[in-house]
Amino acid sequence: MLKTIKYIVFTIFFIIVPNIFSGCATRGEIKRFQQQTEYLTQSNAEQQRQLKQLDSLLVAQQEFLHQLSANQQYNMEQLQAEMQIIENIFKESGYKVSQLTEKIDNIRQEMVTSQPQQQSDSTDTSSSEPEVTINPKQLFETAALDYNKGKFELSKMEFEQFLSLFPQSALADDAQYSIAECLFALGKYEEAKTQYLKVRERFSSSTLVPDALFKASLSSLKMDDANSAKKLLQEIIEKYPQSDVAPRAEEKLKAIGE
Repeated sequence: MLKTIKYIVFTIFFIIVPNIFSGCATRGEIKRFQQQTEYLTQSNAEQQRQLKQLDSLLVAQQEFLHQLSANQQYNMEQLQAEMQIIENIFKESGYKVSQLTEKIDNIRQEMVTSQPQQQSDSTDTSSSEPEVTINPKQLFETAALDYNKGKFELSKMEFEQFLSLFPQSALADDAQYSIAECLFALGKYEEAKTQYLKVRERFSSSTLVPDALFKASLSSLKMDDANSAKKLLQEIIEKYPQSDVAPRAEEKLKAIGE
């Protein structure tokens, strides 16, 4: 664009201006010269305005890139902090990752060599190693503490680990119910409903079943599934009329409309 403006200026200067000074220029030529001069002035002003806009956009883009870099750094630091929390949980519960890895390597080596003598030596070595133990109560309490702190994703993962390691524990039904609670708190209502119903499926004699059914009905309502919610509330009223949640189920059923 600058080259175009310069070309026009040179044209005016070398063609129009000599005519003016030689006395040969007409009024029309002088007027056209003035108009072209005004056009060049306006074009230059417009060009300056566009350059300022481009400068502003460039500055805004640089600020955005700085913010993006800062956010990435923050996310990385947050991830590292969460990983440190998980590592601390393992350490506090007596879960020695390095020892477990070493045992796996020993087993893999035994399978490769397939020599009875080496297998016997490896067995003796592994028997002398301290056993990998996890305190179920401590793991459950850690998961519950993280839930109370609002760390629902981490808490869910811990409750899932507890349920996987101690499926026969007296707290297993609580862990299953807590997994559903974490999902409900995260707004994942479909997954939450599935996990609430697992309390009934896997722990049918648990006192948490009525509560789990009630929360499953609330999950259905969150998904605008009133029919499913009604069925679950009716099941509570019919099968668990003496439960603490039965009156609430009746009120909720009336509110929905039988």
